[in-house]
Amino acid sequence: MFTIYFNLKANMSNLQQHSFSGSFTPLITPFLDGNIDYGAYAKLVDWQIKSGTNGIVVAGTSGEPMSLTSAERKNLLRVAISSSRRRVPIVAQVGATSASESKDLAQHAQQVGADAIMLMMPVFAKPPQRALLAYTKYVLDGISIPILLYQIPSRTASSFEFDTLLEMVAMLPNIFGFKQSEDDIVFDSMVISRLGKNFRLFMGLANIAFDRLPNIASGLIVAISNVVPDKISMIFNLANAGDITEASFLAAEYNALNTAAFNDSNPIGIKYMLCKMGIIPSFECRLPLVSPDERHQEIMSKELSLLKLI
Repeated sequence: MFTIYFNLKANMSNLQQHSFSGSFTPLITPFLDGNIDYGAYAKLVDWQIKSGTNGIVVAGTSGEPMSLTSAERKNLLRVAISSSRRRVPIVAQVGATSASESKDLAQHAQQVGADAIMLMMPVFAKPPQRALLAYTKYVLDGISIPILLYQIPSRTASSFEFDTLLEMVAMLPNIFGFKQSEDDIVFDSMVISRLGKNFRLFMGLANIAFDRLPNIASGLIVAISNVVPDKISMIFNLANAGDITEASFLAAEYNALNTAAFNDSNPIGIKYMLCKMGIIPSFECRLPLVSPDERHQEIMSKELSLLKLI
């Protein structure tokens, strides 16, 4: 049996500076007439932080990363870092369509001052476990800032097994946790049992995320935090303080909103809601995603009205 005792590198100043727990928002990328609206993005970062989010993820799934060029992703990261003014950690998701692009994005993130890197597993190729190890080592070689792995097989068609995760952590000690977007409580429990609570597990599926707090999960990275960052942070804080009843009550209040947002592929619904609330000027997506149809717009508008968000 492969054995590992998790211990963060002593020189990981970024991890010491930030708690890397709580609710992090996987920020959407606003578009206007086919181009990124960087002004709206900067305002969105500021609004999120003022609303109580504990961190920002750039080019996560909600940010449509596979529809962005490398140059656009680098520009978004620079804007996020500048707009955050070091109030919360900025995490750069660097997974891309090729290993070489992912490596370049990781190196850029470190150079420009990202607080951490998130690495999505490879898309489409369905690599075996030994290939995931090779991929992770190649992309993250030379990276000294904290690393968060990203497990989302519904999008990538690839996922690391438990022993593979242990080998990754042994190979790259600055891997401090992972975002889990798969419903696998056995896997999650094994991770915390083996690696301890210092290893940060962020839940990525809102419909199960709150059930993992506070005994298993260290934080949340859920798409609906784009829309209600204050409420998602509040849910985390309540659960983390041991007030599970109140946290569950508040989470239930926003279940219908989350369900409405995911009637279409993320972030179609999230963008519509933000636009309807007046937070961004357009709910435009890039192909292969399109805007929500009228029926879904009506459903989302109704939920926003019920919660007095519009």
